[in-house]
Amino acid sequence: MAQNTENKLDASMQNEVSVDEDVLALRAPLVLVRRDEQGEWIFEGPGEPPRPTVRTVLGAVVNAWPHVSALAELEPGASAIWSWDNHGWTSEFECTCGECEQPVAADLDRRTWPSELDPEDLVSVEETALSGQEVLTNILYTSGRIAMLGPGEQHRTSDQLASVAMANVIRRWPHAMRALRSVRSGYLLRWNPESLNWHEYEAI
Repeated sequence: MAQNTENKLDASMQNEVSVDEDVLALRAPLVLVRRDEQGEWIFEGPGEPPRPTVRTVLGAVVNAWPHVSALAELEPGASAIWSWDNHGWTSEFECTCGECEQPVAADLDRRTWPSELDPEDLVSVEETALSGQEVLTNILYTSGRIAMLGPGEQHRTSDQLASVAMANVIRRWPHAMRALRSVRSGYLLRWNPESLNWHEYEAI
């Protein structure tokens, strides 16, 4: 996996981290991030621990899953869970009223699926972005189809693209759900790693 020079996290991008094997193999979404008491980062999918993990470097994870960059304030000994309902990270907490619903690291729940997106729609995804070799930077809607691309020119040849179901695209990049709901024909959405959001531009 390629490495991103942007670093909002409290650690070197060269630091070794542990990643759930299923997440790394794109079989599960990255929905749980923990730091042990020594500050080491652990990235996991849904399901009960312990889970088989693979060692890589933090920069590779940030490159492949940009939504983890929002965890700059995650301290050693703490964890964060991705909320599909709120499209963001939430923390585990101790309920004192007995009515709170404890967040759970879960796969994408079709019951909360936005009505304006068809989970079976096919999206053209650049292979190098899908594998994590390049950062996902652009979402383009043109000629009736959405394309999700890495940096560089907008044009791609067919051998550079894979057709992926919308549901699996969002499982791969949870932070893209809102963008996919708002993308307009003839416009480009570009990820801003500084502000950690998508900006809209008219496609050239």
